[in-house]
Amino acid sequence: MKAVKIIATILLRIVLISLALLLFFSMMAGMYYKSGPRHIKTVVVDQDHSPLSRSIINNIKASDYYDITGTAIDYPTLKKMIDEGKADLGVMIPPDAYKNVLNHRGVRILAVANGTANPIIPNMSIMMLNKIIMTLNVQMGMKLRVEDLGAIPNVRHPKKPLLSVSSRVFFNPLMSMEKSMLPAFMGLAMQIVSMVIVLFALIASLNLVRPRLNYIKQVRQLPLKAIIPPFFISWIIVTTGISTAFFGTMYLFGVNYNPDILWHTIGLIGLFVLAMESISYFFTLNIHNGAVLAAIITLIVMPAFMYSGFLVPQQQLAYWPNFIGSWFPLRYYLEALFAIFNRNQPFAVIRPQIMSLWYYVIIFLGLSAISIAIGQFERISRRKKTIKEEKELISKRHLA
Repeated sequence: MKAVKIIATILLRIVLISLALLLFFSMMAGMYYKSGPRHIKTVVVDQDHSPLSRSIINNIKASDYYDITGTAIDYPTLKKMIDEGKADLGVMIPPDAYKNVLNHRGVRILAVANGTANPIIPNMSIMMLNKIIMTLNVQMGMKLRVEDLGAIPNVRHPKKPLLSVSSRVFFNPLMSMEKSMLPAFMGLAMQIVSMVIVLFALIASLNLVRPRLNYIKQVRQLPLKAIIPPFFISWIIVTTGISTAFFGTMYLFGVNYNPDILWHTIGLIGLFVLAMESISYFFTLNIHNGAVLAAIITLIVMPAFMYSGFLVPQQQLAYWPNFIGSWFPLRYYLEALFAIFNRNQPFAVIRPQIMSLWYYVIIFLGLSAISIAIGQFERISRRKKTIKEEKELISKRHLA
C-alpha cells in the first residue's frame, strides 16, 4: 500500500510539472507561433454586383487570412464600421468593374485598413489582398471565364494587370496606442490585486477566529459575519483604489480621454474587480493551503493576460490559446474598455462583454454560497462534536 502511494505521488508530481511547463512553454510560443494574423475581420462593399465582384469575394472568403463579418453599402458606412471596431479591413469594389475589365480598362480595388491598434493587421491584410488580385489578373490573362477565377494556381505574371489594389490605412485622431496599452497592462495588476486582497482579508478573519474556535479548519466554516463583510469591503477598497490609480496614471502620462466616459469606465472596473474577486473568493473558501492558492492565482492571471488578445492579437493566436483566453474575464474587460475608453462608444455597445463578466460573478458567487452552506453545516457539526468530547473529558476527570 505504501509503494502504491509513493508511485501515485510521483505520477502526480510528473503530471503537475508537465502541465506547468506546458503552460509556460505555450505562453512563450504564443508570442511567436503563427506570427501572421488570421481571420481578419473584413467588410465588403460590392458596388458592382457582377461575376467579377463575386469571384473576388469568393477568393477572399476562401483565404484563411480573412473573415467576412459584414457588408456595407458605401465608403462612409465602411469607415464608420472600422471606427466602431466592427472591421479591421474593408474591401470596396467600384461600380462597372466587370464592364471596365471586359473593355480592357484598369480597375482599382480599394482596401481600407484599420491601422490604429495593431500594425501587423493592415500590412498583412493588404499584402494578401494584393496576392489574390494578382492571381486573378494572371487567370484573366489566360482568358479564363470569370466564374472560374481562383480555381487554378498562379503560374505567370501579366505585364499590365487589369485589376490593382489601392490601399488606405484609416487612423482615428481620437485614438492613440497609449490609450490601449496602458489600460491593458494595468489589467494584469488589476487581476492580481482583485484576487489577493480578498484572499488576505479572509485569511486574516480565519487567523483571528481560530484561536477562539479551534474546531474551525477552513474559511468556509467561519461565522457569516466573518465571511461576508470582507468580500464587500475588499471590493469597495480595490475598486476605489484601482479607479483612482487608473485615471491618475492617465493624467501622469498625459493621455486624453472623454470626461463623459468617466463613470462608465469606473463601473466597468468595478464589475471586472467583482468578477475576479468572486473567483478568488470561491477558491479561498475551499482551499486552506497558501501555496496552492498562489499557484491557482498564477494559473489564472498569466494565461489570462497572455491570451487576452492584447499582447498577442486574437487573429494571431492558434485555436487552443485563443479558446483558453475566452475562459477568463480579462478578455471581456479589455474588449469593453477599448470600446468605451478608446472609441468613446455608448455603454450599450459593450452589453455582450458586460453580460459575460456578470456570468462569472453569478456562477462563482453561486458556488461560493453553496460552499458557505456546506461550511456552516461542518462548523455546527464540529462544534457539537467538540462540545461532546469536552463533556466526556470532564466526566472522565470527575470519575478519576
